This record gives sequence, structure tokens and C-alpha cells, in this order.
Amino acid sequence: MTDTHADREPASAEERAALEDAALLRKLQGWFRADRDASSKWRSEARTDYDFVAGEQWAPEDAAALREQGRPPITFNRVLPVIKAVAGSEVNARQDIQYLPREVGDGALNELLTEGSRYLADEAEAEDEESDAFVDCAICGLGAVEMRLDYEIDPDGAYCEDRVNPLEMFWDASATKRNLSDARRIFRAKSMDRLEAEGLFPDTDPSVLDAAWAEDRDGGKPHREIGAGERRIDRPGTADEGTSRVTIVECQWWERVRIAVAINPATGETTEMEPEQAAVLERRANVLAMPVQIVHRMKRRYRRAFLGTEVLEQGPAPAGDRFSYAFLTGDRDQNRNSWFGIVRPMRDPQRFANKWLSQTLDMLNRQAKGGMMMEQGAVPDQAAFEASYAKPGGISWVADGALRGGLMKEKPLPVLPSGHWQLMEFAIGSIRDSSGVNLELLGAKQQEQAGVLEYQRKQAAMTILASLFDALRRARKHIGRVRLYFIQTYLSDGRLIRIVGDKGTRVVPLVRDKTAGQYDVVIDEAPNSPNQQERVWATFVQVLPIIKDMITPQVLLEVLPYSPFPDSFVAKLRELLANAPTDPHAEEQRQIAVRTAVAKIEDMTAGAGLKAAKADRERGLAEQDRFNGLRTTLAEAEPSRFANGNAASQN
Repeated sequence: MTDTHADREPASAEERAALEDAALLRKLQGWFRADRDASSKWRSEARTDYDFVAGEQWAPEDAAALREQGRPPITFNRVLPVIKAVAGSEVNARQDIQYLPREVGDGALNELLTEGSRYLADEAEAEDEESDAFVDCAICGLGAVEMRLDYEIDPDGAYCEDRVNPLEMFWDASATKRNLSDARRIFRAKSMDRLEAEGLFPDTDPSVLDAAWAEDRDGGKPHREIGAGERRIDRPGTADEGTSRVTIVECQWWERVRIAVAINPATGETTEMEPEQAAVLERRANVLAMPVQIVHRMKRRYRRAFLGTEVLEQGPAPAGDRFSYAFLTGDRDQNRNSWFGIVRPMRDPQRFANKWLSQTLDMLNRQAKGGMMMEQGAVPDQAAFEASYAKPGGISWVADGALRGGLMKEKPLPVLPSGHWQLMEFAIGSIRDSSGVNLELLGAKQQEQAGVLEYQRKQAAMTILASLFDALRRARKHIGRVRLYFIQTYLSDGRLIRIVGDKGTRVVPLVRDKTAGQYDVVIDEAPNSPNQQERVWATFVQVLPIIKDMITPQVLLEVLPYSPFPDSFVAKLRELLANAPTDPHAEEQRQIAVRTAVAKIEDMTAGAGLKAAKADRERGLAEQDRFNGLRTTLAEAEPSRFANGNAASQN
């Protein structure tokens, strides 16, 4: 029997790898098309949202119709201030990532990991990138941040966080949880210069770098492969010039795999391995009569691949057991299984406000602006009449009988339809109402009101926007876990980091034995956020007269991060306090100060209780006097009836 090419097994490892890559490419392309089609409607809506923020708020057909009529499409962009107010609220209340060790009886903060994370974030300008992703989430309902290590900047690996254009991202069509936490796969289709792509994949044939099959991101065209030699008309330049552009698709996904866990009965230590390795270990243990226990379980294994016209590169995911992208999601569109931000509900009010403003100006332009209507014989000299008509104190002469005969008539002043201004004001006010951002949060409230009331109204607006800030908090927990994985796996190589702690500012090495272990990621408000500084410092100043005798260098070290002082002054003061000599009687004096402060508080509490008891006694006496007065009044009004009542009560 003749062996055909389809029936025979691949002769070499290269052929088997090529077939596996081809099968993987087909699978990932199928996933990409399904996820692209599911998010195509959201992608169109997101572009409209970005246009509204940028001031492009007229539909093309409406703008063309106005221009044909000689009317300019007028736009007063009120969406942008709302977005900037929300973004400013996030900047003023930034959050901080902290690590707590997951050990029994150990609840102290891991200073090395926490301060190391802050140092890496500061070097990568992570706060600004996360804020940009938060703005994307507020606009279109989706924001994304990528965590990676850059070996071009630093040969040892520099930690980087980058905000990613949401329109480049594609996610699992079946994901429904917030921040896409249940997504099994994510894609990123990035367009870049060909030279940049060739630098990222130097060992790859340049002809296979372009994933042209991923360019139709809205899913409006049928998928097809780009033939050899076919050139895209929307890509200027040539490959030789290096100015043409290509699309590289990155895919991260997880798959369930079966693994074996070997348990050492003597020590209880566990080791994960492949089932084949576990079988070999078990056979060798039986030969050597060494007891070993092996159990099997399922585990998620995260993978990553870069795609062009073929698989360019594949391997384990860079962030271990999670995606290296963190997502933020806004409000859920249940029927379309997508997300939207606060711009979508503002679009219709903004459109109506623009249209009514344009219509108002058109009506004003078409109506008369004052003046006269008259017959040609109504005045003896038309030029003299026109010159004197608008002259203050001037006399305009007309022909005899012109006024009585109705030969002259004033033009009516512009009059708008009834309720027109109310409709326009309603549309402008609805822009804020639909977003949940009130005038207090915008800082545009004109009337005088108490500061407490204004603060409460700002808090009410923040309550409406709380879901957006919760998405950012959840994303930062994901970022903190990925950052922890990078620190423990790649960055604990002895590199020096700056730590600002109780002992002042110092530089310490980041070594693996001090970062190993399991930690819980805690998100807290950052000490250097303006809102947190304002609240903490205001409270501290109020209680300072009571606890002034309890202030020690250690207390000041904890309070200084929340002070409004410049960072340079705070750093210098922390250094002075950390190096201050220790007073042997300081602890005794501190105990005395604590007891004195507690006594003062108890005296104040006792005094308040005594005042309350005295007030209750005076209130009771007043009630008794009022009752006696009422009794006397009744006795004087009906003496006989009151006397009989007293006698009956005595009997």
C-alpha cells in the first residue's frame, strides 16, 4: 500500500512543531474572530464616546445638512469638564498597594515589599498610567494597563506599566464578571512600524510579521487571508523604506492541565510536576523502597503567543498564574454583554443642547434686529433720515401725514418661541444629571452655601461614581499581585531600591530570601493623596492640644507622610528624627503623658456626664413646676370639682 503524505507521520521534530503551530494559529484566529464580532458594537460606541470628549459631537449627516444651509455646526463641549472632574477626583484620592504576609500570627506590614513596590511604581510612573486607564474606563467603559519587564532600558529588567488603548484590546466573549476577571483569553492587536516589529522578532522572516487578518477590528468585513504580494493601500511606504506598518497580535490564555503533586510523608513538602515525571519518580521510589505519595489535580496554565501570518513566538505567560493585563470596566450592558462609561448617557443631552443652540442662533439671524419699514415717499430725504434715526437726541423728519397714514412701521424685535430657553437649560442640566456629576464636584456652584453642605453634596456625587473607583481598586489588586510576582521571580536579584520608613530614607538590596512567601494584597488610600492628607492633618491638628505631651519621634514619623509640608522638608525631618538620640527617661515620660491625657479625657467625659445629669434634673423640676401650675389653674377655675376630686383621692 502506497503511503501518502497525509497518512504518514511527520519525520522530524521541526515538522511536528510546524504542524502544532499551524493548529494553534487556526485555534487562536477562531477565538479572535468570535471575540471581535462580540465586541464590534462596543468598539463603534467607544469611538463615538471618544469623539464626544474631543468635541466631535455632530453626526456627519447633520453637520453636512447644516453646512448646506449655511449654518455652522456649533458645539459647546460640556462633556470634557465632567470627565476632567472625575479624573481629578481620582488623582486627589489615589490608592496605595501594600503587602501583608500570609502567616499565622503575623499581621505586620512587609516594609521591604511595600516600599519596593512603591519604588518600582514611582520609577515606572505607574500612577499616571493607571489614571489614564481610569479615564478610559470613565469614557468608554473599558480601561487596560499592561505590566511588563523591559530589558532594552535595563539589562536586568526594568519594571514598566503602560496604559493600553482600549480599542486595541479584545476579550473573551463569554466573560461577564467585572474587570473581566472570568475571561479565559485576551487579545491585543497593535499596529506598529515594520522596523519596530522586525526589532522585536529579529529571527523571524519579515514577510510573516503582518497579521492583516486582524485589521478588520469592527467585524464588518468577512475574514480572509492576504495573498502573497498583495499590498494594503492604507499603509504608506514600502518594506525597504521601513515606513510601512504591520499588525502584531498578542494572545494570552489559560488552559486546564493535569499535574501531579508529590508529597514527602516525612516532611510534608509538596512538589508539582508533570504526570510523566511523577510516574518515573514513583517507579524509582518503589525500587528504592522509599515511600512517596502522589496525587493528581487540575491546574490552570497560562500561555502567551504572538501572531502574524503564522505563530511568531509562544511560551508561558509572563505573569505566572494570571494575565499581565489589568482591566477596568464601567457599567454593564447586559443585553450586549459589554460595558459603557458615563459618556454614553451624556450624549443625547449634549446633542440636543448643541442643536437647540444652533437653532436659536439661526432663528435670531433670520429675524429682524430692529429698524424701520416705510414707503419711499414717507420721508423727504432718505439719507438724512437714516443718519438721524439712530443718533441720540437727533430729530428724524418725515413727510406730512406719513405717521397718520401708516406709511412707516418699526420692525419687530427678535422673539423666540415660548419655552425655548427652558428646553435648552433642561438639556444643559441633563448633561450633568445623567452623569451623576453635580455642580459642587465641578466646582461651578455659584450660590453661597455652607461648607459642610457643599462637602456632603460632593460626597453624594462620589457615591454615584463609586462603582468606577471600585473597578480601579480591583484592578490595582491585580496589578499588585503581578508586581509581587515580578519582584519575587525576576527582580529579587540584589538590585538596590530606596525605602522611606521609620529609620529614614535608606537604600537596601532586594534579595530573594526577604521577598519569598505568600502575601495578601491590600489597597489603601495613599498617604500623599491630597484628600487623605487634608483629612488626616485636619483631624490631627484638632486633637493635638490633648495629645501634645504624647508626641514622640516615632509618632511624628507616622504623621509626617500625611502633612502638607514639601517632600524635601519631610524627608529631612524624617532623617533627623530617625537619628535623634534616645532619652532614657523618654518611656517613663511618655507613660506619664499617656496617663495624663487619659485622665483629661476621663475628666471631660465625667464632666459631660455630670452636665447631662444636671440638665435631666433641671428638666424634671421644670416639668414638676409646670404640672403644679396647671393644677393651681384648674383649682381656681372649678374649686368645687377640684375639692371633690381631692377628697376622693384622699379616701
